[in-house]
Amino acid sequence: MQYIKIFTGILLVICLILNINFKSLHNFAEERIAIRHQIEASSPLGLYVKDYKGKVKIVDVLNYTPAMNAGLEPGDRILKVNGVKVDNVVSFFETMESVNLDKPIKFLVYRVDSCSTFPVEIKAFEYGCKQN
Repeated sequence: MQYIKIFTGILLVICLILNINFKSLHNFAEERIAIRHQIEASSPLGLYVKDYKGKVKIVDVLNYTPAMNAGLEPGDRILKVNGVKVDNVVSFFETMESVNLDKPIKFLVYRVDSCSTFPVEIKAFEYGCKQN
């Protein structure tokens, strides 16, 4: 009888731990979906970025967006936007507010031991489809 109580107690603790983990994973997934929708609705680029060691790191690139079509990838670190150095997400968004969307935006990106420039055209995209 004593072994059954111990086994039941262990099983209860395991269930509580798993329930907490499932809740946190579920909340994380919901937050991620909400963030993706916010970015999709507010950003013409289709990028999800975060601060990373004094740089702006691309965490996610949404499908069928100018950023994806330009070749930007998760893991890339944005160093400059149109020649203006960006050190964090705040300076990145401030710089993006001042760019001319009629011209391609040039991103200087660090990717696997090299720097490359990616021109991103935003004006040509409307509702996720490229205009002819």
